Amino acid sequence: MREILGVCLVSGGGGPPEAANVLLDDEGRVSQIEPAPAEPGRYLIPPLVDLHLDVLRERRRPRATVELGIPETLLDLDAECTGAGIGTVCVAARFEEEPAKGIRLEEAVAVCRAVQTLAPVLLADWRVHARVEVTDEGVVESLTEALQSTDRVSLVSAMEHSFEKSRFATTAEHRRFYAEDWGVSEEEVDTMMARKRTIGRSKELRRAQVAGLALSQGIALASHDDASAEEVDRAIRLGATVCEFPLTMQAALHARSAGMTTVLGAPNALRGKSTSPGNLLVADAVEAGACGALCSDYLPHSMLGALFALHSRRAAPLSRIVEMLSGSPAAVIGAGRPWIRVGDLLDGVLVETSSGLPVVAAIWRTGRLRMARGVAAPVPSESVASGL
Repeated sequence: MREILGVCLVSGGGGPPEAANVLLDDEGRVSQIEPAPAEPGRYLIPPLVDLHLDVLRERRRPRATVELGIPETLLDLDAECTGAGIGTVCVAARFEEEPAKGIRLEEAVAVCRAVQTLAPVLLADWRVHARVEVTDEGVVESLTEALQSTDRVSLVSAMEHSFEKSRFATTAEHRRFYAEDWGVSEEEVDTMMARKRTIGRSKELRRAQVAGLALSQGIALASHDDASAEEVDRAIRLGATVCEFPLTMQAALHARSAGMTTVLGAPNALRGKSTSPGNLLVADAVEAGACGALCSDYLPHSMLGALFALHSRRAAPLSRIVEMLSGSPAAVIGAGRPWIRVGDLLDGVLVETSSGLPVVAAIWRTGRLRMARGVAAPVPSESVASGL
């Protein structure tokens, strides 16, 4: 496809949308962007950049008695993410030792190695988000091993899932959610939390060590589930530049004022609620200027869904929402700002909304068409009215 006709073009960098035809040369380079009427519901935007995709464990176990391999699961997720308009994926590797949850430290290292091996053949640009549970022994050693085995770790987050630092308002809510999420009894959750409390006495040392490893490698460091300005300040002192899933508006605004990138979940925006009752709503954070980037969390297609949900609500201009899904997260990991400009090889996602849902009609990376659906056929620009 060398002509992309009749689109609402959001080129990136915060520029306003424009109705246009986008023409490509034989190499997939943008040769011309010309004003033209846009077909309603037809958009061309930069590829999305996902800082946090944490579904690998669940996708590897489609049945209670079945466990798929990491490489095979990554191949499936690659197709799903590309079909959702995501050009860069930071898949979560869980540096945590909790056999009762089916999570082992060696699997985190295996994820890093699999991404390193498969990266050249995957459709999207796959990176690793190392999610390190500082309450667990062995995480620093495993992270060190992983960093020696791959150069694709682009984000490290220091996490603490304990009763003392919970995203839930009460211990009862914490127990109930994780019992359902992990498929264990509430009594087993108590046992796990008690073990974390015992071995987690050195958690602050581990937190500092994890931060040191990330910064020594030039990898972005994120805090996790900050509930207050004080927790944000502690993360900043460790060198964190990303505040992931702040729980309160106070924490999110404080992080933004300190120059951090706040990352919130696109499913929250799409569903209009958090999985934790009472926590910060994405739409409110966007309206308040407290959200810097959105991630898929556990649902790849939620990023496009969030784009149009937030736009429908008028939480922010379309160009700003696109930046939260593309340019801003790309800057966090130094991936280069996605932009659609004359002279550049096309990095773009053609989106159709005529079905009532945002559907990726086509996606290009570095000038190459990576995926296309039938609805990607060009629309003659003279036959339609402006959709802006």
